[in-house]
Amino acid sequence: MRRIALDSLEDPYAEPPPEFSWRSLLTRLTGIHLGPSRSESYELELRGRVRAPLGSAFPIAVLNLKGGVGKTSVVEALGSTFADARTDRVIALDLDGGDLADRHGYENQLSLVDLLANRSVTRYPDVRAYTRRNRAGLELLALPNYSDTDWLLNRDDVRRAFSILRNHYSVVLMDCGKALKSAVTEAVLSEARALVVVTNASVDAIEKTRTTIKWLSKNGYRRQIESTVLAINHTEQGKASGPVSNRLQQLSDQFAPERVVNLPFDRHVHQGQEIALGQLGKRGSRGYLEMAAALADMFPRRDMGTPAH
Repeated sequence: MRRIALDSLEDPYAEPPPEFSWRSLLTRLTGIHLGPSRSESYELELRGRVRAPLGSAFPIAVLNLKGGVGKTSVVEALGSTFADARTDRVIALDLDGGDLADRHGYENQLSLVDLLANRSVTRYPDVRAYTRRNRAGLELLALPNYSDTDWLLNRDDVRRAFSILRNHYSVVLMDCGKALKSAVTEAVLSEARALVVVTNASVDAIEKTRTTIKWLSKNGYRRQIESTVLAINHTEQGKASGPVSNRLQQLSDQFAPERVVNLPFDRHVHQGQEIALGQLGKRGSRGYLEMAAALADMFPRRDMGTPAH
C-alpha cells in the first residue's frame, strides 16, 4: 500500500536549512560543470510538464464543503506557480467572496460585477482593466467588497464570465464557496475540466472531504472526480497524530498516487498576507509545482494553437 509522506520524516513541517551544494562548490573551484542534480532535474521535469501547450481554456475548480482548510491560499499559490512557469495567461476567479484579493495584493477597485456590466468587453485589454496582476504574473478577477454591495452571484454570471475569460486565458482557477448544492456551484462544475479538493490535517476536514467526494459521485460528477487532485494542506505546525495520519492515508488511497499532494506548514502562508512565491519554503514551492504538473498532465493532448490574445 502506498504511504503518503506524513510519517516518513521526524518533522515534515519544519523548513530545512539551506542545502549545501557540493556541485556548485566544485564548479566555482574547478570551472567544471557537472550538470543538474537529481533534485534540479526533477524540478526541470515538473516545469516542463506545467508548460504543456493548451489550445483552449482549462478551468480548475478548487473546493471543499469545509472552510478554514486554506483553500484560498492554495488558489493563489497554485495560480502563481502556473503563471510563473508558463508564458501564456493565467487567471484566478474569486467565486467565494473570501480573502483572495488580500492574498493577491495589487488592488483594483473594479471587479467581476463591473466586468459583467460592460457588454462591450471583447478584447484582452478590455478584460485586463478589471483584473489585478501579481509579481508572478497571475491575474485575479475579484468579487466586489462584501460589505459594500448587495449584488449576489448567480448561475448566469458564472457562465458569462467563462464566455469572456476562455477567450483570453489558458488556465482559469476558481476559488469556490462551500455550498455544493447551489446553482453557482453547478455552473462551475459544468465548466471545470479538473478539480482540486483541499483538506487539512483535522478529523472534521477529512470527513467533510469524504462527504464532498461522495456528493460529487452521487450527483453526476464522476468525470470531474476522475480529474481531481487531493491537496493535503497542513495549516498548523506540528505532526499529525496517528489516528489523523491513518484517516489521511485512507482518504489519499482513493486517488492515484500522483494525484495526492502534501503541502507542508508554511510560515509565509500562515501570516495571512499577500503570498509571494519567492517567500514560500522549499518544500511548499515543490508541492505546488507537483500539483501544477499533476493538473497539467490532464491537459488535452492535441495541437490546437494558442488561446486568442
